[in-house]
Amino acid sequence: MSMDSGTADIIRGMEGLSQLDDNGIAAIASTASLRSVPEGTVFYTVDAVSSDVYFVISGIVSVSICGPDAPEASPEGDMEVLVLRSGSFFGELSFLDGARRHLTVTARERTLVLCLDGPHLKAGCEADASVGRAVYAMLGKTAARTARDISMELRNILAARS
Repeated sequence: MSMDSGTADIIRGMEGLSQLDDNGIAAIASTASLRSVPEGTVFYTVDAVSSDVYFVISGIVSVSICGPDAPEASPEGDMEVLVLRSGSFFGELSFLDGARRHLTVTARERTLVLCLDGPHLKAGCEADASVGRAVYAMLGKTAARTARDISMELRNILAARS
């Protein structure tokens, strides 16, 4: 398999993937595309159907939840609960469980991401057990870290309202 060496280097640098051999890295790289997006670009909104996973290479991304008084999938009334920077993943929950998106994610400045196509990444994980173990372990840790971070931020928001 041939692969772009820049993309391969980015993937090798992801926590938990450095131990994969060249074929494993190439399997993941075959699902990847680099995307440079301007400030204000919405990667996905609440209730969107997608299982793509994103890795922030540079830039800042805002993760928000729909406020209690805002209509679903409306940016008005959304509450920012997390800010992601270089080295962060987002989109992992829908990849892991197949559910619709439950957050809105927006670029706060020009941002460069590596987008991993969800269905193709799942197929790659199913085709190669070592890739599957590494990807699912990495994204499981990411999901746990994100849940912890959002929980802390919500606690801070609630404390500020008291």
